[in-house]
Amino acid sequence: MANDAEKELKKFIKLKTNKKSDQICVLVKIREAVDITDVQIKEDADGIYKIRVHSTNEKYPKWYTFGYMIDIKNLRLNFKEIKKQSQVLDVLNNPNAVVHKPTAQLLDKFDKDFGGIHPDGKGKLFFRTERFKKKKDPFKVKMKAI
Repeated sequence: MANDAEKELKKFIKLKTNKKSDQICVLVKIREAVDITDVQIKEDADGIYKIRVHSTNEKYPKWYTFGYMIDIKNLRLNFKEIKKQSQVLDVLNNPNAVVHKPTAQLLDKFDKDFGGIHPDGKGKLFFRTERFKKKKDPFKVKMKAI
């Protein structure tokens, strides 16, 4: 049975990905939410929401980033014109085409740190990153060795 935090998370995701909503968002999941007890939703920039969860599972950190919600207006997309998930994926994997600067920086971070974005299979607005742990920069590792 889902607890209050899981219900709150599902309710927020459903509200922001509803096609009748005034602000439709794309969900990019970094890591699955397992045994969560609390949810923090913070608006980083205009139209970008960072979702952090508190987990009681011992295999997961206490607090971690579940994912990001990005407004499709930041990606210069219109929901009625989106026919396939691949149209949104092309924009998400090409941060240079995005005019909104904080969104472009976030997409670039996904590409460098988490290995890019892939479809999550649920619908046109649901995506996930390839990895949930940040990829180590080989130049920083070499600097520490010297």
